[in-house]
Amino acid sequence: MNPFLYQNSCCDENFCFRDEELEHLEQMISNHLNVLLYSKRKVGKTSLIKVFFADKIDKKHYIPIYIDLFDINNAIDFIKVFYKQIAFNMPCNYKSVLKELKALFNRVTFSATIKDDGDIEFIPTLNSYNFEELMSDIYRGLEKLSENYGKKVVIAFDEFQQIMPIKDTKIAFILHEFMEKYPEVNYIFTGLKRHLLTDLFSKKKSPLYDTVKQMEIKAIPLEQFYAFVDKKFEGRLDLEQFEYLYAKTDGETKLIQEFCYHLYYKGEQNINQKITKEDIDEVCQQLFESKSGYFKMLLDRLSIPKKVALKAIIITDGIELYTKETLFKLQMTKSSLNTAIRNLYKDEIIDKEDNRYYITNRCFELWCRKKFL
Repeated sequence: MNPFLYQNSCCDENFCFRDEELEHLEQMISNHLNVLLYSKRKVGKTSLIKVFFADKIDKKHYIPIYIDLFDINNAIDFIKVFYKQIAFNMPCNYKSVLKELKALFNRVTFSATIKDDGDIEFIPTLNSYNFEELMSDIYRGLEKLSENYGKKVVIAFDEFQQIMPIKDTKIAFILHEFMEKYPEVNYIFTGLKRHLLTDLFSKKKSPLYDTVKQMEIKAIPLEQFYAFVDKKFEGRLDLEQFEYLYAKTDGETKLIQEFCYHLYYKGEQNINQKITKEDIDEVCQQLFESKSGYFKMLLDRLSIPKKVALKAIIITDGIELYTKETLFKLQMTKSSLNTAIRNLYKDEIIDKEDNRYYITNRCFELWCRKKFL
């Protein structure tokens, strides 16, 4: 069985070296602080939360509720997934969940079904579509739940930036009202779109301004990641080759796991041979080929100025984009390039760190490098 997982969040033996972050998160929650987790994409924020809730948080004192907002499109979606995940995380025997839910909430009824993977799914049916009324029902229910079990509730909103496009309901404003009204509930917020999260939590005009302590999740250090990988490869991947892989992927946790997944199968064919740089390049090429259709579609959807701006980032390595030499190569004015860069940043296709622009999807960046250089 392949020991590397990359398609879903990791836990147990597949979770790699986040003890310090888990301890820090535990300290902040025990001190009743709300937390905003931020990082570059695909370094393991979701896995960190899930492992924290599964293994680290003291369930004698806390009821953890993980809520993934990635698929919501409107305010009622937000409400439904909120109810649904409360039901899923009830700290009681599954046979009594429906009875307890009926006692907790007044504006919803629940039914239960068994999914293909064997898990029980609780499906909420709302008897109101008034967002504030439903939020009030949720928080009164959470208060009862906390009192019934003598535990505090901790809610993790993953992909929290998904509330931003929803304009017909002021979700952030209403949520803040209930955060103030029910101060015993703790929160962990996370998401991919950093500038949207900054708007939500760092701008004074935002209702959620100054409600969280920020916690950065950095890439796993090379030496620690190698120890994790080396054990699974049983010595077939030398440090020198892993350093090459780590640099190529920019230390992106999920992408490294994906490379290792394919390298492991490749190594099984020659179990006594070391994995080489050429093997890594071959897997990289295979990944490009498998994702090429998607990347071409992504590139085709961009306007010509945005395509040129991506090329500018590639040929300059994201530094000093506006030199005369670069502008001459691109046949583009500084003003046009600057506008295209701003639009790519707004669309979350690129980001900026330490005065360097980079493409947020590392695999797409590697594909663009092959195309533009």
